[in-house]
Amino acid sequence: MKKSFKLATLTAAMLCSAHAMANEPVYVTGGANMFFFDTDVHNVDNGAIGPWLGLGYQIDKEWAVEVNYNMASTETDTASAVDTDVSLLSVNGVYRYAPVGENSLLAKAGLGQYKLDAGSLGDESKVAIRAGAGYEYFIQPQLSATFFWDLLVSFDSTLIESMPSIGLKYQFGQASSKSTKSAAKTTAPKAPVKPVVVDTDADGVADSADLCANTPTGVRVNSQGCPFDRDADGVYDYLDECPMTPEGAKVTDNGCREQLVETVSIQLYVSFPNNSSVVPAEYHDEIKKVADFMRQYPDSTVTLVGHTDSSGSAAYNQMLSEKRAARVAAYLVNNFGLESERVLSRGEGETNPIADNSTAQGREKNRRVTAEISATATK
Repeated sequence: MKKSFKLATLTAAMLCSAHAMANEPVYVTGGANMFFFDTDVHNVDNGAIGPWLGLGYQIDKEWAVEVNYNMASTETDTASAVDTDVSLLSVNGVYRYAPVGENSLLAKAGLGQYKLDAGSLGDESKVAIRAGAGYEYFIQPQLSATFFWDLLVSFDSTLIESMPSIGLKYQFGQASSKSTKSAAKTTAPKAPVKPVVVDTDADGVADSADLCANTPTGVRVNSQGCPFDRDADGVYDYLDECPMTPEGAKVTDNGCREQLVETVSIQLYVSFPNNSSVVPAEYHDEIKKVADFMRQYPDSTVTLVGHTDSSGSAAYNQMLSEKRAARVAAYLVNNFGLESERVLSRGEGETNPIADNSTAQGREKNRRVTAEISATATK
């Protein structure tokens, strides 16, 4: 009788609370449970069956807090077989692996007050940890069936019991995602209508921000709506047959390097002071033109040829001409990053004058380094 009164009182309280919070994400739940006792600790019969009730609050799409009251009746495992009431009042956190409104696995953990009342033989009360796992199956948008298997463990580890249960759950308020979606189908949207975004070529960039408005379907684009060009050669990747062209290389319409079919000459003339191999600063820009040309044609090479006037011995002039050519070669490699194997040098001493060595003006013209650039690849 006492147990029935408790259950009726709790049921009435839960219904009143649920009615008062009908527009809140509150739910009521209840069903039947069974207690399996640790017979080494409790001298009672196993398999006690009884009802349970719960009141929950859905915090968000995944988490809820829930108050449960579980009870059952059994008998002591003694000759006199005394009636024994079992009850558990607990507060639990419930986590669901899918949003509210969808069938989902559940996990539960909490604390509870466990009581075993054997009448004249006395009673026992302990604080226990409750933990379990279950599954929720939606019958209707706000009505579902639940299945749980919980484990109870007291803080002094003297109470170890398991408790399977089944039940029904009714969800109030707007917590159910299915009911929310259903309502959305029949209710006019309250949010202001967003302006229509036009994207003619369907590349994900609105026409108002698209700098390449006619991109072919399926071509990947950047934030400006233009196709990617990874090697920055001016040919989009989807048209580029040579997508890894070296930086600065001159390319054809298909993105491949433009190759030379004959020797190409660029006039480099560096004049040196008498008996000097230091590259004069006024010729740095001319040398840079050679470097720029060679970057345009990565297959090209350069041969730097040094010369002298006829002052001094022929052997000395040969050494000086080689040194002048080597200094210009080093300037190209060190200042413009050209590969050393592409920059060759040699000296011709005083053997190839271009002016009269008997005059100062002629000797000045003969103290020089010239360049010849060639490429062997074909288109």
